[in-house]
Amino acid sequence: MFLQKAFLRSIFVAVALAVGAQADTLMGFVKAYHEKGIESIEKLLQSYLSQRAFWEDLLETKDTTYGYYEDLNYLFLINKANPKLELYQMGGEKITRVDATKALVGSKIGVKVSEGDKATPIGVYQIIKQIAPPSTFYGPLALVTNYPNPLDVVLKRTGHGIWIHGMPLDGKRDNNTKGCIAINNNALKTYDKIIQGKKSILIVYENNLPQASKAELAILLSSLYAWRSAWAKSNLVSYLEFYAPDFRHVSGMDIKKFEKFKTKIFAKNEGKIIRISGVNVTPYPTSGGDKLFRIAFNQDYEAYKHKKPTYKSHGLKELYVRLKGQKMQIVVEK
Repeated sequence: MFLQKAFLRSIFVAVALAVGAQADTLMGFVKAYHEKGIESIEKLLQSYLSQRAFWEDLLETKDTTYGYYEDLNYLFLINKANPKLELYQMGGEKITRVDATKALVGSKIGVKVSEGDKATPIGVYQIIKQIAPPSTFYGPLALVTNYPNPLDVVLKRTGHGIWIHGMPLDGKRDNNTKGCIAINNNALKTYDKIIQGKKSILIVYENNLPQASKAELAILLSSLYAWRSAWAKSNLVSYLEFYAPDFRHVSGMDIKKFEKFKTKIFAKNEGKIIRISGVNVTPYPTSGGDKLFRIAFNQDYEAYKHKKPTYKSHGLKELYVRLKGQKMQIVVEK
């Protein structure tokens, strides 16, 4: 029922866009539905989503300063080189800065590599929960991140317990943390009340904040849906073209093992229904020259054979992709 409602909403949106664009497009939808049923409408919609021009039009009025977001409420941003934690509210067409406060970070510059190296990680992290810290040293509460994220795991970066936390309740502390982000207790409590467990991410960078142009985002979003289409159609050649030569799956598979695995799966000749929603695209901070992005979305996957279901899954999917020229390359997948 959830999938049906979500799909119908997407149809209404597409029809509304079609009405605003041109009458013959709307007639095409109606004609396809009349002659071939609801599935033909979905194919038409997917074809639009794979077109760069569609996304260029959609992105024209959106605030894409920090990426593209369909399913995010708040964004924390911090520059390790000049530590100040900023909080932004995501509002569809507009992104609004809510507040900013001074912060402490780890003493080591650059990326976090290993447990105990006293570096605050550089990257994009989900705020997964709020906890009561094990000691008053960390202030009244802590916001827990998902470090190490899938990219960190593939790069074999170690460590755990990276939080946004407060200052000691009963004493002083050093000017650096062991890798966490520490802020004033009153500010921390205010931010916790604001986000209230809603979907939030943290972007940590050093000196240079990565950004994406609307043209780059249009390439990524249209490529994402083209990748989904190739997967749904079991077009192995087209599907694998989206993967980088240095690709790694979070499970440990390199591109050769992944290709063998997918070849075996595709050979089953199963029908597939793959729907994605709540797409978030974040420019990913790196120390090199790569244009890297985190693409996260909700994925509903159904496989069937002889009209009988063989496999079903639903959950968060994460792709870490490189933009090389006009082409999206998947570097890490979970």
